[in-house]
Amino acid sequence: MGKLFYVDMDDLTKIEAALGMARDKSRMVLKAAINNAAKQTEGSMVDKARDKYRYKKGTKGDIREANSIKKAKAGDLAATIEAKGDVNEFLDFHVRPSTYFPGGKGAPSWVKARVLRNGDFHKIALRPGADGDKYKGFVIRYRSGHLALAQRVPGKRMESKPDKEFVKSLLSVSTPKMEETVYREEIDDDMYDILMKNIEEQMKRYIK
Repeated sequence: MGKLFYVDMDDLTKIEAALGMARDKSRMVLKAAINNAAKQTEGSMVDKARDKYRYKKGTKGDIREANSIKKAKAGDLAATIEAKGDVNEFLDFHVRPSTYFPGGKGAPSWVKARVLRNGDFHKIALRPGADGDKYKGFVIRYRSGHLALAQRVPGKRMESKPDKEFVKSLLSVSTPKMEETVYREEIDDDMYDILMKNIEEQMKRYIK
């Protein structure tokens, strides 16, 4: 996802009139303001994603690793925030219990999980109740040692063990999608004010 901040010639004219400076100086003011706004916005996206989602990897560093900022230049007054990343596994969120029980010994009746920090826990099953209970979620440890919340797939067999049903890891929302959601819900409407505030601050700085 990305967000562009474009500045038209009217903005340059207003800054020139306010500062009495040449157009190239006006562009420097706008470049700095746009880049500061982009940096602040990216930081806000990270913080708000951590507040909204119960993401166990959700330290600021982990979420921010998905992000990159293409900075504005004097000749191209636009900044882009881009987030990239694959979908996260369900076990990266709040799973209860998240413990691996070898052979299912001592395992609870249900594994429950939630993605939203203030959301409710839900039983993990293909179809809770009736025959669907057969396909409950469980924590698995693969040969590589990787732990995942998994589920058997009805009718699909494992190639290595045809007598057993195939097991798949359960996936949830990606980090870019988390950030995109909080951006649209909590940040987008304030972007003009954020940018204007940074332009004012840069204008004061250049006046000094």
